Amino acid sequence: MDDKKVCFIICVNDDVYFSECVKYIQWLYVPEGIEIEILEIRGAVSMTSGYNEGMRCTDAKYKVYLHQDVFIKNRNFIKDIIDIFNADTQIGMIGMVGSEKLPANAVMWSGPRIVYSQTTPWEEYQYRMEDGYCEVTCVDGLLIATQYDVEWREDIFTGWDFYDISQSFEMRRNGWKVVVPIQRNAWYIHDDKVVLQLWNYNSSRKVFLEEYKDDMQKQNL
Repeated sequence: MDDKKVCFIICVNDDVYFSECVKYIQWLYVPEGIEIEILEIRGAVSMTSGYNEGMRCTDAKYKVYLHQDVFIKNRNFIKDIIDIFNADTQIGMIGMVGSEKLPANAVMWSGPRIVYSQTTPWEEYQYRMEDGYCEVTCVDGLLIATQYDVEWREDIFTGWDFYDISQSFEMRRNGWKVVVPIQRNAWYIHDDKVVLQLWNYNSSRKVFLEEYKDDMQKQNL
C-alpha cells in the first residue's frame, strides 16, 4: 500500500452532487509528498459492493469513503486524518459522527451520539492533536476514513443501509479502533435530502442484529 496516497471513493448516481463534492476535495490542502486520487463508482448495486470495488482499485493506504452529497469544509482534512492515524496505529477507522454504545435495536440515532461541533470561526479554525478524539463502537457512513482494508460485507448487506455500522463492527472484529475526532467546527456539510426507506432499512437492521448479536453483547469500550 502507498502510504503517501489518499483515495476518495464515492458511489455516484447524481452528477450535480458529485461535481460539488469533487470541488470541495480539490479545495483541500494537500500536504507535501501526498498524492490524492478520486474514484467514482457508477452503477453499484449496493454500498458494500461499490466500496469493495473502490477499495480493490487503488493502492492508497488511506481511503475516504464518502457520500456524493457530503462536502468537506475542513481544508486541513487530509493532514488531520493522517495525523490521527499516525498517533495510534491501532486506529483503523475515523468517522464524523459515532455511537459509543449502539442501542439494543441497532438504530444509532435512538441513543446518544458523539457529534462534535462548536462555533470557532472558520478562518481561525484548525484541528489540534491535543483536541483528541473519542473511541466509539460505530460511525455514520456519511464519511468514513480508513488506514487498513477490511472487506465490506456485500455478502449480507445488499442495499444501502447498515453498511457503515457493519463495517465499524468488522473493524473492531479485526482488532482496530474506531474513532470520532473532536471538532470545534463540523468538518463537513451533508446535504442529505433522501427519505429513509424504512422497509429496506428494517430488513437490513434484522440482518445486522443476527450477524452481530455476540458483538453487541461485547461492545462496551
